[in-house]
Amino acid sequence: MTGIWIAAGLCAAGVVAYIVYCLRRLGTPTKGASIDRSMRPGTALVVIDVQEDFTRNTGKHAFDPGQRDAVLAEIGRQVEAHRMAGHQVAFVKNVFRDWPVIVAMKMSAGGIGTPGRDGLKLDRTLAVGNAPVFEKSIGDSFSSPQFEAWLEEKRIGRLVLVGLDACHCVQLTAKGALNRGYDVEIRDPATLTTTPDRWTDLKGELGKLGAAFA
Repeated sequence: MTGIWIAAGLCAAGVVAYIVYCLRRLGTPTKGASIDRSMRPGTALVVIDVQEDFTRNTGKHAFDPGQRDAVLAEIGRQVEAHRMAGHQVAFVKNVFRDWPVIVAMKMSAGGIGTPGRDGLKLDRTLAVGNAPVFEKSIGDSFSSPQFEAWLEEKRIGRLVLVGLDACHCVQLTAKGALNRGYDVEIRDPATLTTTPDRWTDLKGELGKLGAAFA
């Protein structure tokens, strides 16, 4: 009987450890090999998580509609401007895949961002065209191997980041990029956040790490 209780305890501890790992990974920037900037002359605009589950959400985590529409319009202008300048444009979508995160999102936010939802599609205002769309399941876009491989293929050394949430996936992607030696610029008028006070502090932190703002 003692052995059964020990096994059950170890199993429970393992489940708890996995839940903690998943939740921590969600908000931790990734690390990777440093790039050689001299071999990466290109610039890419990266549009992060501008999906209808988030942009059209009407729950407690909803954005102000007026602010949302203004930011979406600015993102559209950034996409057009970067294409006109000959820069690469990429879109990143978030789909939560780890079951502890899925459960947490269903309990706290109505399940936004979880598999099978129609709202996972990119916002209807975006001119995606033939640009690549990458999927991630945690905050940092560099968690997608396909995204990082595309940056290498296109010889990208400078990233311009827009999207949402500025305090989560945008800042985590910025940190992931800075960890690898990318030049990073965040277009502030083309970002959204539900926690603007925290964003003020994070901008100071990102600036010290080397990110620029425009």
